[in-house]
Amino acid sequence: MEAQGTEDLKTLIDRGQFVRAEELARTLGLDDEVAQLRRKAIWQMAAAYRNMPGTRRLAEVYGFNKSELKSMFKEFMKSATTDQERRNLEPCYDQYSGDYLSFEQWMVQLFKRWDRIGKS
Repeated sequence: MEAQGTEDLKTLIDRGQFVRAEELARTLGLDDEVAQLRRKAIWQMAAAYRNMPGTRRLAEVYGFNKSELKSMFKEFMKSATTDQERRNLEPCYDQYSGDYLSFEQWMVQLFKRWDRIGKS
């Protein structure tokens, strides 16, 4: 049964489904994998999707604070090596500002709005 779980985990990771992969890794008791997948899931939500409410919610669920996120994002920006990772840092449309923002500019907006994100 565990072999099937490990195969399923690999499939989810290969597909870039990091939130689901984190959930499966947690149920399988793969603590080292869980920590890594949480970072990838938050990075994907932030950099690839530019989803402020989703980024904040994942950070809360996974136990990351603003300071940890800032450090993590800066680390990811410095280590972006693949074409896809570099594309994630390029400007894209931001619904809140109505402008095209680089990931770094978007990140500034995320933390400026942090306390209001997801509040009704």
